[in-house]
Amino acid sequence: MLTVETVSGPVAAEELGVTDYHEHLCFQAPAWLLREDPDFALNDVDKSAEELRAWHAAGGKTLLEMSAIDFGRDIRAVRQIAKQVPEVNIIATTGFNKPYYCDRWVAEAPEAELVKLCVRDLTVGIDGTDSKAGVIKGGTGYNMITPLGAKLLRVAAQAHLETGAPIITHTEAGTMGLEQLELLAAAGVSPKRVCLSHLDRNPDFWLHRKIAEAGAYLGYDCPGKIKYGPDELRISVLRRLVEAGYGKQILLGNDLGRPSYWRSYGGGPGLDFVLTKFVPRLREEGFSEETLQDLLVNNPRRFLAGREEI
Repeated sequence: MLTVETVSGPVAAEELGVTDYHEHLCFQAPAWLLREDPDFALNDVDKSAEELRAWHAAGGKTLLEMSAIDFGRDIRAVRQIAKQVPEVNIIATTGFNKPYYCDRWVAEAPEAELVKLCVRDLTVGIDGTDSKAGVIKGGTGYNMITPLGAKLLRVAAQAHLETGAPIITHTEAGTMGLEQLELLAAAGVSPKRVCLSHLDRNPDFWLHRKIAEAGAYLGYDCPGKIKYGPDELRISVLRRLVEAGYGKQILLGNDLGRPSYWRSYGGGPGLDFVLTKFVPRLREEGFSEETLQDLLVNNPRRFLAGREEI
């Protein structure tokens, strides 16, 4: 039986159900980041649990908590949320988001030391707990891969090679996706084990088709965040990808890493937006039930389990 690690222990891949591939529930943002932008204070366990219950009521079953080491990952807070909402499978992350968030120690530490940290998160537990990470994160900046960005990707690649856990990358505004795949492939990672996040920030069908042709998964996680463009644009590219035969390589999420996005914190559109608003719109615009089942259930299950046939 294929299983996937959650903060509460392994879960059978067949039981993952409707999955949000890229989310944030609770983290302790670095102090310097909060000084620059207080809207990263997503740190209230009870409010996050309240919102997660609403997401579950809308049909959600499994959520990937993508707060990485450099972004203030708080496994103990996430474990508390998991205990309050045991109906939801929460998958934690290891690795690093992007160079901008990294403290000096990340830049100065030997790659082998960072790999060892990630492998321990994946095989033993995170920060002294028995909750293991289920995915690895790495990322780069806007329109460039700096030496530190390349280092973060190499660390993710080596951790993957040692554990088999899938990689989810951060692409800044949807840029450098093909270049990330090239770097990861040079390190021995199959594109089929990689998902590139935030690609709908850059709704370029030609680019997305090239990424899909390479074999990677495409992460769409900005529905409802109109500051990144209207949903019409991402739906248009999504439709063309499905029509071109790449509907089984797309993952959906919402990446709500700010309290201003959460209704429980007094904001919006809310954690359940994809399930209550975006998916019904896709259905109304002609996306088949088979395609929606792929986007919500089948694709993330295959990606997380590492088996194309399930």
